[in-house]
Amino acid sequence: MSDLDQISKLLAARFNRAGEHGRIVFWKDEKNEYVNDVEGLVGPSATLPELQDVELIPLNHNPFSARYRMLVERPDGKFLVYLAQEEIKDAKDDWLLDLELAYGPVFTSDRSAMIATQLVPDASPDTRAAWLDVIRHCPAFFEAKSRTDALAARLTATDDAQVFQAKMIAVLLKLKNDRHSLQDIWRELLTRYADGDTSGIETIERMGLDEFHWIGTSRIYHYETAPGVSPSVKDFMLWLFRLAWKGFVSGTSGTDTYANIRRDFESWRNERNFEQTFKELSGIAADELDIGDEIMHMDIDELQDRDVFRAVDEALVHRMYERLSTCSLSMEQTERIIAVRRTSLWYEEYRKEYQAIEAACRLRYELSEASEAIDAIATPEQGFELYRDRLYRVDQAYRHVVAAWRQTEYDVPAIKDDLERAYTVFQRSLGQAWQKQLDSMESWSIPGVLAQTEFYHRQVEPRIANGKKLAVIISDALRYEVAEEFSRTMAAENRYSTELEAWCGVLPSYTQLGMAALLPHSTLSFDPANHYGVLADGRSTSGTDNRNAILSEHDGRAILYRDFMELDRNQARDLVKSCSVLYIYHNSIDETGDAAVSERNTFDACESAIADLVKAVKKLANANVSNMIVTADHGFLYQDHAVNDMEWLSEQPQGDAVWELHNRFVIGSNLQPKPAFLTLSAEQLGMTPTGEQDAGLIAQFPNSILRLRKPGSGVRYVHGGAALQEIVVPVVHINKGRSAEGDARPVEFNLLPKTDRITTGQLTVELVQDEPVEGRTLPRIVFVGLWGGDTLISNETPVALDMTSHQIAERHVTATLVLTSEADAYNGSTVEVRVRERIKGTGQMKTLGKKSVYTLRRGLSFDDGFDFL
Repeated sequence: MSDLDQISKLLAARFNRAGEHGRIVFWKDEKNEYVNDVEGLVGPSATLPELQDVELIPLNHNPFSARYRMLVERPDGKFLVYLAQEEIKDAKDDWLLDLELAYGPVFTSDRSAMIATQLVPDASPDTRAAWLDVIRHCPAFFEAKSRTDALAARLTATDDAQVFQAKMIAVLLKLKNDRHSLQDIWRELLTRYADGDTSGIETIERMGLDEFHWIGTSRIYHYETAPGVSPSVKDFMLWLFRLAWKGFVSGTSGTDTYANIRRDFESWRNERNFEQTFKELSGIAADELDIGDEIMHMDIDELQDRDVFRAVDEALVHRMYERLSTCSLSMEQTERIIAVRRTSLWYEEYRKEYQAIEAACRLRYELSEASEAIDAIATPEQGFELYRDRLYRVDQAYRHVVAAWRQTEYDVPAIKDDLERAYTVFQRSLGQAWQKQLDSMESWSIPGVLAQTEFYHRQVEPRIANGKKLAVIISDALRYEVAEEFSRTMAAENRYSTELEAWCGVLPSYTQLGMAALLPHSTLSFDPANHYGVLADGRSTSGTDNRNAILSEHDGRAILYRDFMELDRNQARDLVKSCSVLYIYHNSIDETGDAAVSERNTFDACESAIADLVKAVKKLANANVSNMIVTADHGFLYQDHAVNDMEWLSEQPQGDAVWELHNRFVIGSNLQPKPAFLTLSAEQLGMTPTGEQDAGLIAQFPNSILRLRKPGSGVRYVHGGAALQEIVVPVVHINKGRSAEGDARPVEFNLLPKTDRITTGQLTVELVQDEPVEGRTLPRIVFVGLWGGDTLISNETPVALDMTSHQIAERHVTATLVLTSEADAYNGSTVEVRVRERIKGTGQMKTLGKKSVYTLRRGLSFDDGFDFL
C-alpha cells in the first residue's frame, strides 16, 4: 500500500466517525510532504467513495471565510482543513484553534504518528502520544508491516508505554497473543539459550528494546551485574541459578526482595513443558558455578530440601548409601527424605536408587521387628497367624530389595552381603522356631486354620449352589507375600474390592498335590504308578485335560492362562456362559524358579505374575464375571546367594525304597525316622492309600530351610517342604462392583491455617494428610500458592502427600510461600491460599476445593517497578 493510499484510508476512517467528530478534520503537514497531492485526496477525484463528498479548505484560505463556510453555509458538510509547514510556523493568531480542539485530534502525515493512530484507532490522545515516543525510539521494529500488524493484534486502547514495549518484545519472540509478561519473555529467552540460540536477545537489541528489557529485569527481579559486566542472558541465567541455590536470599537481602523471581523460577521448574530446558540450564549452571565443589562438603540434612541441581540427588544417594552401610539410616528418615525428593526434578532419574535404599531400610526395619516375635511362637496356630499377619513382610521386603538392587547402577557389595546375611539369619531363626511346632504335631493340620484340601467344598460349591458364576485363577507358586501385593494392586483399581485370606497348604508343598487339592474331591492319594502324581477319587489330576474332565462333572471348565488371554471378548464371554465355575491355570513363578538356568529371575517372575493376574481379572470382568478367587498351589523359599554347606542337609533318607527325592521332600517306602527330618505317613498327611503297594508310604521333609542335594536342580528357589513360606497359601477374593463407590482415589488432606492475617512477606502453610496412603487411597502431589483474585501473588510450591503412617501426628507437612510484588495491590484485601493439582496426562492444572482465606495487612509496600509485567 502506497503512502497516499494509506493516508486516504486513514482519512476515510476519520470521516466515517459518527456525528460532528466525523465532519471536520484538521491536517497539519509539518514537512510539506503532500502539498501537491492533497487536492486529489478528497473531492470528486478521490479514490475512496467516503472522501468524494469532502470539501478541501485550500491553502492560505481566509480563516473567517473558512469558519463561515464550515459552520454557516454547509453546517452538515464534511471538510478537510489542510495546513502546510509555513502556515503552521507563521500563524500568530490561530482563528481556527477552537475548531481544531473541538474536532481533534489533528490528523498528521508523519509516518510514526500514522502508525500510532493506525494501531488502535480508538486509543486516547495521551495513550497515542506515549506510543508515539516508543515508535520514534524503535523505528526499525515498524519497518516490517508483519510486525506492526502482529503488534496491533495484541494491543488494547488502555495499554501504556510499558505494556506497549512488552508486547513488541512478545511479537519479536513470537509468543502467544496473551503472553507478554517478563516471566513469559524470560521463559522464551532461556529456552533459546538452552538450545544455543541467542537470536532472541539479539533481536531485542537490534530493535532498540534492550534498555527497556534490562531495566524491567532489574526493577522486577532485582537482577544486578557485577561491576564492569554488561547484562546478558548467560549472566542472568547464572545469577538466577546461584540465587535459587542460596534459597533466594543473597547477602543481607531478605527473601521478599527476590519474591518475584522465586515465583517465576519455581513456575518454570514445575512446568512439564519446560522440564527439559530447565535441566539443560541447570547442567550448564552447575558446571559454570562449580556447584559440585560445594556439594562435596554438604551432608544429608543440608541436601535433602534442595532441588536445583542434579548433583544434589547424586550426592544424596551417595550419602544415604554411606549411612546405610553403617546402619545409621533409619526407616523414618529414609521415608522423609524420599517424600521430599519425590517432588524434585530429578527424582525419576534416581528413582531406582531411592527405591533400593528404601527397600533396604524397610528390610532392616522388618527384620528388627520380627526377631522378638519369632521367639514368642508357642503353638502351630500362633506361628501360622504370625507369618500371615506380620512376618510375610520380611520376605516381601527381601524380594523388593533384590529386585531393586539389580536395577541400580550402584554396586555396594558390603551392604548387599550384610542384608543377605541378615535375611538368611531370619530364615533360619523362623525355620527353627517353626520346626519346634512341626515336631509337636501328630498329623498335618493346624487348629483354627482352613486346609487347602477344603477349598472346593468351602469356596466353590456354595457359590455354584446359589447360582453364582465364579472364576478361580490358580497361579503356580504365588507366595503369600506376592499375593498380598497383588491384592493391594487390584484393590487400587476402580470398582474392585479384595479380601486376602491365608489357608494351610498340603504337604508335600509341590504343584501336583497342591493343584489336586483345589479340585472337587473326596479323597486324594499318590499315584501308585508314579508317586509324584496325585489322584483325586482315583482319577489323575495331572494336566489341564484331566482337571477339565473332573471339573466338567461339576459344571466347571479348565483353561490355561495363555489360552484364555488369547480369546477375544465374545469368545471369553461364551466360555464363561458355558459353565458355573472356570479354573484358569497360570504359571510364571514356578516355571522360572524351577529351572536352574532361570531361578535367579524368580523375583522378576513375581512382578510379572502380579501384572498377569491383574490383566486376567480385568478380562474376566469384561466377560461378565464379578466374583473371582486368586489362589496358589504352594509357596516357595528363595535366597539370592549360592547355598553354602550349612544350608545343605548332611543326612540322606533311608528306607525300603526312595520313590521321589527333591530338594525339600522325599516320598518312599518305610523311610526311617531321623532327627534331621519331619517324618509323616500318608495317613498323617491326609492322603488315602490306594492299595498294598502304598503300605508304608512315608514322606520326609528336611528340618527348617535345609535342602537335600538333587543333581541338576536349582537350589536358590525351592519348595515342597513345610516352611511357612511354602505352606501359607493365599486365597484372594475379588469382587467387581457396578458402582464407583469405593473406587481408588487420591488421599484426602486439609489445610490447617493458624491465623487469618498475613503481616509479613512470607507465609508458612500447614497441610495434614487425613489418612494414610494404602490400599485404594493413593498418593498425590499438589501445588500450594497464594492468590489475589486470578493472580498468583507468591511462589507455588509442590507438596507430596504420600505418607503411610497411621499416626496423624506424622502426617503433617508444610509449604513456605513468599509474597511477590503483585501482592501489594491486594494490601488490605482478602487473599486465598489455593491448592492445585496437575491433570493426569497433561501439563494443565486444576484448582481443588481446599483453600484458606486471609486478610493481607503489610506495613511495607513492594517496589514493583513495571506493573504490567
